[in-house]
Amino acid sequence: MNLLVVGNIAYDTLGDVKFLPERNQATCIDNISFSYGGCAGNVAVATRKLGVKTSIYSIVGEDFKNSDYLKYLEETDIDTSYLQYSRHPTARSFIFTDREKNQQIFYYPGASSTLKPHAIDFKKFSHIHFTAGEITSYRRLMEEAIKSGCTVSFDLGQEIFHRPKGQVVSLLDYASYLFFNEHEANFLLNEINKKDIREIFSDKTIAIVVSKGENGSVLYTQDNETEIDAIYVEEVKDPTGAGDAYRAGFLAGIIKGYDEETSCKIGSIVASFVVRKEGTQTNLPNWEEMERVYKEIFGEIRL
Repeated sequence: MNLLVVGNIAYDTLGDVKFLPERNQATCIDNISFSYGGCAGNVAVATRKLGVKTSIYSIVGEDFKNSDYLKYLEETDIDTSYLQYSRHPTARSFIFTDREKNQQIFYYPGASSTLKPHAIDFKKFSHIHFTAGEITSYRRLMEEAIKSGCTVSFDLGQEIFHRPKGQVVSLLDYASYLFFNEHEANFLLNEINKKDIREIFSDKTIAIVVSKGENGSVLYTQDNETEIDAIYVEEVKDPTGAGDAYRAGFLAGIIKGYDEETSCKIGSIVASFVVRKEGTQTNLPNWEEMERVYKEIFGEIRL
């Protein structure tokens, strides 16, 4: 059971600020740090650490060759043979967090905006997960993945806020699993004039997961709506990457044969590890560490 993660790889600049400025205002950065990121990179690293054989399909700049980030992916045993290279620099994210853990994100797509569909043998994979990235290239890839019998999942992320509505909506029907945070879900529903997230279910949709930070998440199926509690963390150091970690935990659960509710709980646990330290990939658990927490909170994890 192999996973291919499609989307962006980026370098993250993380800043802690006193407040998030409004238009034409400035703010002071109290602390700044740099880390590996990009939604596809985050999910791929997390799923691999959870024991899922993972490949990544992305495009980066020539600056990525021989980089410490590339070496890290390879040392983590992620298959990077599907990486493409562009004359544009690797994408950058600038993420600012205030004292209440609200965030503003500024994203420079760089190389990621030049992603093109290339021939790929999707039969090598059981699951294909699409993250934020150059979504104009995704339809053909999704169609080919489905034809090859793959389970497709999709997390639009920040793309939902700046892509044309029709471009976004046209991709939703291909996914068995859709992921949103509550801000993204509310934005989408307002854009398409719907009131309930289940109104976007297609014939292929198995479940939609909406994450709500410290308020947990909600698992929507055709017939049920299940609240999943967040895992209590005494001190949240950095919420960046928690969503990607949750998705990775969920996917690892599904790929290993667990049901959707159990997989949501796994996602919550993985996210709870990430927020304890700065950076999106600095505090990811392996499967055994996740399983210990699951047993403490939910009891034995059972197929």
